[in-house]
Amino acid sequence: MSTRSASAGDAIEPIAAGSDGGAAALQQLAGRHATGYRSVGVMVYDILRDAILGGALVPGQKLRQETLAELIGVSRLPVRSALIQLEADGLVEFHDRRGAVVKSLSPAQAKEVYDIRTLLEIEALRLSMSEMTPERVERLRELGQIADEQQEGADFVDARTAFYAELYDAERHPVLWEMIEQLRLKVGRYVLGWRLVGGAEHGHSHEKLIEAVAAGEVEPAVTVLREHLERVRDAVLELLDAEATAAEAGAVSARRSGRR
Repeated sequence: MSTRSASAGDAIEPIAAGSDGGAAALQQLAGRHATGYRSVGVMVYDILRDAILGGALVPGQKLRQETLAELIGVSRLPVRSALIQLEADGLVEFHDRRGAVVKSLSPAQAKEVYDIRTLLEIEALRLSMSEMTPERVERLRELGQIADEQQEGADFVDARTAFYAELYDAERHPVLWEMIEQLRLKVGRYVLGWRLVGGAEHGHSHEKLIEAVAAGEVEPAVTVLREHLERVRDAVLELLDAEATAAEAGAVSARRSGRR
């Protein structure tokens, strides 16, 4: 499991234009996204999205528009627009005094999100299987293989999204799919971009799910899906609990140091 995230209570400094780490990673992303875009705004959005997914911008990170614009090599306006869009996606939140920061999530919020996701995704799976075709099964096999080959970060998230969009037949059930996607974003993309469940187990879960769908076995498919969501939920909660404990320990240490 990756350890690049930080809790909402941590005092995370904003990225400085001349600093290493996150700034360098952001500049590398800007270089990779520098060509092939019709809109500067779309490019900036993709750069910041990938930076959050990949951990270059961590939960609680302050997002100063001037610094981001300098690192990416654009004006402040597209950065501002991208941050607003990222807020709608559930990746960024605005505070009166702190400005924009990468969004964090509490363990209680994460558990509630997964409870609701389980209900919606099981219903989506049942609906989709009632209209499943051999062509879609073959497409699921292809997308499942692609998702299993990807590593953590934006590419993994995109591959996973394509797989589940096909699994849940997003084209025929766009409203249900949109609700599922919005809940998925609320978990915090900073953990969704990382393989919280081991790669071999994750791939095996895809394979078992696809085989159950291909055989038209609804209840076994539902069981595989539910168990997978529960495993990921537990991994997310473990991560968030560990971060909360670390943040509390850091606060105690800081108070003790202040009394010396």
